Amino acid sequence: MNALQWFEVIVSLAVQVTAITIAAVALERRAPAAMVKTRVWVCYYAALVGLLAAGLLLPRAQWIHPWQTLSDGDLLRMINLQQAAALVLLTIWLAGLGCLAAQWMIDFWRLRRFLQHCPLAASAEQDRLRAAAPQALLRFAGRSVQFRVAPEAAGPFCYQFHQPAVYLPQSLIDGDAAELRHVLRHELTHLHTHHPLQVFVQRFVQTVFWFVPPIWTAGRRAALAREFVCDEAAVDQGASAASYLKTLLRYAELQRPGSAVLAISPSSSELRIRAQRLAQSGPARAGRVARLAPACLLLAALLLSQAWLPTNPLASPKSGYSPWPSWSAAALHVFDVSVRDFDQFEGRLQVYELSQQR
Repeated sequence: MNALQWFEVIVSLAVQVTAITIAAVALERRAPAAMVKTRVWVCYYAALVGLLAAGLLLPRAQWIHPWQTLSDGDLLRMINLQQAAALVLLTIWLAGLGCLAAQWMIDFWRLRRFLQHCPLAASAEQDRLRAAAPQALLRFAGRSVQFRVAPEAAGPFCYQFHQPAVYLPQSLIDGDAAELRHVLRHELTHLHTHHPLQVFVQRFVQTVFWFVPPIWTAGRRAALAREFVCDEAAVDQGASAASYLKTLLRYAELQRPGSAVLAISPSSSELRIRAQRLAQSGPARAGRVARLAPACLLLAALLLSQAWLPTNPLASPKSGYSPWPSWSAAALHVFDVSVRDFDQFEGRLQVYELSQQR
């Protein structure tokens, strides 16, 4: 893609992502059930990945051509302005993306080192943990879930990279049996609802679209929705919500500002929000309208995928779609699929001709 096409993609994606984020937040707020909230966010991140793929790999719809009324001189000035702006925007975007990707890799390396120092629970402790956990949740993706001992400051958490594992503080392993059952159900539910994969996709989307402020608000709400699902699972089947609330509040008190280990532990403010939700009411039921929220979000994303800002002054009015990007066109040509990877000729929209007429 040339500079003008990059400018169109970056600006349009910023508008599309902002619009779909506003829609996702609105739909999620209207869905009281935690599971529906999570489905909204799963669809949201899938939609953003789809919008990114559409912008980089597919031709873009061109509904209007507002630049046709400009004089040749004004058209050339607009082309030069957009080319300069595209270079600046692309440089800033790639710089931010590179910094966040580097930070992501550093965090991953630090986390792996941290986890390597968390020993397996002793044999007797393993037996106690497996007896306390729901038997249906002890295997994930054909693998047996490991139980490891984590520092007290980290609190309980789960991790999945080749081997699913639950990390528990020693005080929790040796402590109250009811509290242990609640925490085990919570962490194992994270694994079985594929929350680690959802976190990975969320981090990827935030890295790519870092320049869109609402993306970070959406990330915090999505993280809370995942915790709501597991909190409700932890107090399901007649388990005492009061006992589980005490567990949440105890870990909220243990955590001091900056004490969360490598950002894998929830903040104390998040723990308090979860405790307030459990204290206010039991698990909410999904209404008929709320259940349609994920489908509505995907429909909105599909419509937005055809809404690209007509910023390119050199877009040919003879075609309703832009050319295919060169990389996807080249890949299709390998399979003898012929696609148009060039603009249909329009004499007035040749930069050389415009520059000669000045």
